[in-house]
Amino acid sequence: MTKVKELFHNQIIIAIIMAIFSYVTIVKTGAIPAYNFYSWLIFIILILLFFKFSFKKDKNIQKGVIIISIFLSFLLVLGRIIYILELNQTSSFLRKLFKISSLVYLIGNFNLIYTLLINLVSNLVNLNLNKVINKEGNKNKNWLVFLLVFFFLLIVYGFYFLTYYPGLLSSDSLVGLYVALEGLGYLSDHHPVAHTLFMMGPFKLGMWLFNNVNVGVAFISITQIIIMSLIFTYFIVFLYKRNVKNYLLILITLFFALLPMHGFYSITMWKDVLFAGSLLLLTIETIKLLERDKITLKNSISFILISLFNIFFRNNAIYAYLILIIFTFIIFRKSYKKLILIFIIILGIYGIVKYPLFNYLGIRRSSSTEYIAMPLQQIGRMAYKNVEFTKEEEKLLNDLIPLEVMKKSYNPISVDAIKFNSEYKAYVFDENKKDYFKLWLSLVIKHPVIAVESYLTSTLGYWYPDNLMWAVYLDVEENYFGIEMDSKIPWAQKYLNEIESRSFPIIAMSWSIGLCFWILLVASYITFKRIGLKYLYPFVPVLGIWITMMLASPVNGEFRYVYGAFCLLPLLIVYPYIVKVPKDDIRKERKKKNEKN
Repeated sequence: MTKVKELFHNQIIIAIIMAIFSYVTIVKTGAIPAYNFYSWLIFIILILLFFKFSFKKDKNIQKGVIIISIFLSFLLVLGRIIYILELNQTSSFLRKLFKISSLVYLIGNFNLIYTLLINLVSNLVNLNLNKVINKEGNKNKNWLVFLLVFFFLLIVYGFYFLTYYPGLLSSDSLVGLYVALEGLGYLSDHHPVAHTLFMMGPFKLGMWLFNNVNVGVAFISITQIIIMSLIFTYFIVFLYKRNVKNYLLILITLFFALLPMHGFYSITMWKDVLFAGSLLLLTIETIKLLERDKITLKNSISFILISLFNIFFRNNAIYAYLILIIFTFIIFRKSYKKLILIFIIILGIYGIVKYPLFNYLGIRRSSSTEYIAMPLQQIGRMAYKNVEFTKEEEKLLNDLIPLEVMKKSYNPISVDAIKFNSEYKAYVFDENKKDYFKLWLSLVIKHPVIAVESYLTSTLGYWYPDNLMWAVYLDVEENYFGIEMDSKIPWAQKYLNEIESRSFPIIAMSWSIGLCFWILLVASYITFKRIGLKYLYPFVPVLGIWITMMLASPVNGEFRYVYGAFCLLPLLIVYPYIVKVPKDDIRKERKKKNEKN
């Protein structure tokens, strides 16, 4: 009895200490005011929370959860420092990082994140499979589920369509329409040619039938709504066939129907929307690959077709796809002969279309500047922070863009202010790539702290949850085509615009790119602990997209670039409970258990 009392007293003391650290962190980071009734209420709740949940242990997952919690806590501290110093010309992020207050915030964040994860992950890792799936499903209901989900999504997305008729068009969206009106001679691969051609079809049909540009754009919106609804419905039927419980299917359907991002993007003329759909389909294909006892060319036709769709609807998707190829060979090394043939077909078609065919058709190529956002931002930040350049460095930089202009136009959020500056000479870089690569490398070596700071600033939104960036273009860009917003439900615009403004609790955080990737990280750990390292393979496509953003993103938190990750969230969360493990893997697992016993 005495030991129980001592343990109780020790736990309550530890809980109070943990609560103090977390409470100070929450207050000092500006989340809540210090002098406020609800602030004190939160402090009491923290004590109770830590006392009740923080001492739960599961040795199987504890080490991993501790590592993840430390990592995410560090990202919160670092991200806040970078966010505050975005436009600071004098302070260094390292000075802020190594202050005592940063250590306090790290501990406070860790207490909260670890308490959440140790309970959440332990429950999900040990979740009984019978709680996730029903008994044998009724195959005759597949079409019924398909029709119910499909038409429900059409109705919801149709509401957005009527509210923002004929669709949402930014300056990027108008490029495809320009080609549609002026002819194929204006085609450029600055935007994916496949997406431009996709826009041309429905647009020309609408113009042919009604001779009205608004109707032409409306046809594009309708076509995109149908395609995205079909993709999401296919995914939900895919889960239904695996006997996923009805309540979970309903929740996932509501995820695609009611989260505003999907409604807005269903009628937005961006390449990223259809690419996101293809990424979801490609990830489903990776799950099917894992489930096959043998890989053949015949059972990989859908994988090939979806792969081609994926890499043609986004210019930098090929780099993410190369990452997928590497992991595919590692995981399915026994089938390497078949894989070689499959990827020769995919890359062969891509290479023939992208180079000989594009050259034959006279499709203009975009400048190399599109791929050097990070070096431009790093050098731009050096100019912004008044580093001393040598005369040789100044000459090279002035030939590209005057240093003073670079300094004034530098924007930590986006490289566009430099890239699209009237005094920036892209052709100079294209003609002297080696010289500018050497210049960039030497400057990074000479000013590593600013280079790292610039990198962190330029990628902030992809790993820090609280970075606030715009996500939707809620209008039709001014144009000379005569396209204009003609809402059929004007009263609804006010409410939908308000939802997009991030003022709605809970829904607001659904727009957070950083939070999305944090959830995917935790989901990957749960998958690893449940079914093993090999079964992380379906996370590779979204990992590839994240890596490309971390290496060369022109904007430090562009939602549309990673919209695919949000489409994948339900699949990758549910995936470890529905994957059908091949017989060979089951035998290996049984053999390991027998050896341990």
